[in-house]
Amino acid sequence: MSYQLNYLKTMPDIFADALLGGTLRKLYNVKRDGEWKSFTYQDAYDTFSRIGFGLYTLGVKAKDKVGILSENRPEWSMTDWACAYFGFVSVPIYQTSVPSQIEYIINHSECKVVIASSKEQVKKIISIKSKLTSLKYVVVLNNDKYDDNWIISYDELLKKGDIEKEKSKLSMEEIAEKIKPDDLWSIVYTSGTSGVPKGVMTSHFNIAANVQQTQSYIGFEKDKRWLSFLPLSHSFERVTSLFSLWIGAEIYFAESITKVAENMREVKPQYMTTVPRLLDKIYSIVLERVTTGSPVKQKIFHWAQQVGQETVQKYLMFNKQPKGLLATKYSLAKKLVFNKIADIFGGEFIRCVSGGAPLSGEVGEFFTAASICIIEGYGLTEMSPVTHANDSNHIKFGTVGKALPDIQTKILEDGEILLNGPNRMEKYYNNPEETAEAIDKDGWFHTGDIGYIDEDGYLKITDRKKNLIVTAGGKNIAPAAVERAITSSKYVEQAVVIGDRRKFLVVILVPFLENIEKWGKRQDPPLEFNTYEDIVRSKAVEKLLKDELAANQQELARYEQIKYFFIAPQPFTIETGELTASMKVKRNEIIERYSVEIEELYKN
Repeated sequence: MSYQLNYLKTMPDIFADALLGGTLRKLYNVKRDGEWKSFTYQDAYDTFSRIGFGLYTLGVKAKDKVGILSENRPEWSMTDWACAYFGFVSVPIYQTSVPSQIEYIINHSECKVVIASSKEQVKKIISIKSKLTSLKYVVVLNNDKYDDNWIISYDELLKKGDIEKEKSKLSMEEIAEKIKPDDLWSIVYTSGTSGVPKGVMTSHFNIAANVQQTQSYIGFEKDKRWLSFLPLSHSFERVTSLFSLWIGAEIYFAESITKVAENMREVKPQYMTTVPRLLDKIYSIVLERVTTGSPVKQKIFHWAQQVGQETVQKYLMFNKQPKGLLATKYSLAKKLVFNKIADIFGGEFIRCVSGGAPLSGEVGEFFTAASICIIEGYGLTEMSPVTHANDSNHIKFGTVGKALPDIQTKILEDGEILLNGPNRMEKYYNNPEETAEAIDKDGWFHTGDIGYIDEDGYLKITDRKKNLIVTAGGKNIAPAAVERAITSSKYVEQAVVIGDRRKFLVVILVPFLENIEKWGKRQDPPLEFNTYEDIVRSKAVEKLLKDELAANQQELARYEQIKYFFIAPQPFTIETGELTASMKVKRNEIIERYSVEIEELYKN
């Protein structure tokens, strides 16, 4: 098959090419004991060898599976790369996974060794050890000591690797020469909004191709600082770390999701990948701060916002500099408002890639006006994962852009999006039924997403095929569009719309706790909310949310508008099972959990 790009075919080829840029450049950076510790490209390369030979001593052979159960850190990526060089199969596991989920993935993938970061993660494995049929060893990255001989420290693994390398008389390069493009590199389990996760089998060429497709299309500047905070277990952040490495990036691993803002100020990143939820939160907090400001400050903000929107739509979304009177206005708007927003991101930000869920056009335009250029893209784990992205020379908010090189896109009559390309997975691991359903006889992957391609060739996603609501009156409704309208309120963090085969729509709401608390303090007399439960019980909050719903649904068709709502008794979280590990809402889980409350709404 001929391709547009002349591809490097394996992951060792990718790293070897990256090394040509200089071995002593900083690659991975992590904060330990209050200071940032760096690993150069050479440090990382040497560590791949030590990890790989160390795993040999634990009985791991080519094609054996190695699980990675850890937060983002250099050792996560270096283990992944060691697997690439030695022909092992890496199996990422979300650090937020509960024991039952870990048990399923380890057993289904037949992991022989798991690299775990801490006592917290090892404790999960110990609790299910008797049920794990394939697991032989756990390696603890934090070097905690255990009496069990099947749990060893990371330092011990590296020492074993040094001895084994000396004894074997083989080099890592000689081992890597045997790797073929179609060899399996990783099994990535989809987080799954319903049912058990599926193991996506990705080859060396699948990932290597996507690394090169992404960079070829988007064209990130080389030798820049990247901040990594989305889980490396998710294919989006993982491929980001790989293509940024390939172009000479300096990658900083955020300490945690709660420390992202602090780390951005320290690191001053130029790039990062994110999900709309983080951008929505920052935007909501900014709007709330404006509300509490003086009338003069509010007036200045809204003026700057209008100027910014006009500048984005006329110039910035086409990667052009504003001219004339608008340029003068925009310069003042930046000085008064937008530069303060840019400072939140560290002050040197160039571009942000957003994926995983639709991004509000309003939010995208706001950050672009603040020189935080947001490129919205699209992809799926089965496609390794990136398939579409906006062109920085023409950003169309509300779309996920055009197809990357060598990506084929087809839209079926019912609107389902089909994809193919060199980055398409071969199949699901040990799951022929799901594979046959996902990939047709002509090689097209059926995404399950509904959308269309506009007049400029940009792909627009409207919803998941399984999520489409058909009302009792026969109206087809994409709940995602309705939910975006509802969550545009600074007082609503999450929303799940219900109404399939019903006469009207209802919604489950999760209020934005921080903004509700600030709103309460402004009331006369002030309202104090110490807990989420206080918010749920408050009649004043109920009226506020009712008013917000009315205000934010005016652009929706009458049949798309919400008639009744209730406030979820607790926020949707990964721990409580309403969100996947990649922060996507488990719609069916939530509807089932609150079936009694939903039925009450339909009795009104």
